[in-house]
Amino acid sequence: MQDPIARHPTRAEQLDILVSAIADTSPATGRVLDLGCGTGYAGHLLAEKRPDLRFTGVDLSADSLAEARANLIGFSSPPELVAADLSDPEQLASVDGRFDAIWSALTFHDLEHPAKQALIGWMAQQVSDDGFVYVYDRVRVTQAETFPLQQAIWKRIETVHGAGMRTADSYAAYVEDLDRTNRPAPLANYFEWFADAGMTAQLLHLHGNIMLIGGARRTDAA
Repeated sequence: MQDPIARHPTRAEQLDILVSAIADTSPATGRVLDLGCGTGYAGHLLAEKRPDLRFTGVDLSADSLAEARANLIGFSSPPELVAADLSDPEQLASVDGRFDAIWSALTFHDLEHPAKQALIGWMAQQVSDDGFVYVYDRVRVTQAETFPLQQAIWKRIETVHGAGMRTADSYAAYVEDLDRTNRPAPLANYFEWFADAGMTAQLLHLHGNIMLIGGARRTDAA
């Protein structure tokens, strides 16, 4: 299948961390859910590690789902693929039952902040008592004073890997580049949203401004 992360040299490692965590913590024949599955790249990686898992993928694009069906043949059972808009959790009504792992990779920045919070709340309701929720996405840089440090990280990525993730000449230019389809949230917001949903949260990996955060239902949550 076509590699959608070829232009982002550090994402291969981060996606491997994500699918490794899912593979290592999911029970035999467990149910897993990819929100914003696209053409099935993360699911394809997961199938190589845990073909026994029962995969469900959700995406807005019918074309992407059609490609995903062909790319997810590594699972022992046929994947369930659902067309839905993640900005409206009510469209996920057909995705029923509990899942042992729920994740979203590089999709949250497309959503408005209230939609991000609502989706995390929905994930918290659908994850099993012993399961985990993951969000892998961009983090918004919020401080102009420390922005030169972010620029240095971007420069290092380009120097080491021969390709850059992104850059900006100044903090003002970075903020100006954010638009209706590129709305990363500050890391602090994610911890608040997980807590409001009755989950604990742990930062699992952070490289530059790309994070992987994992959450679990609190044992004291109602």
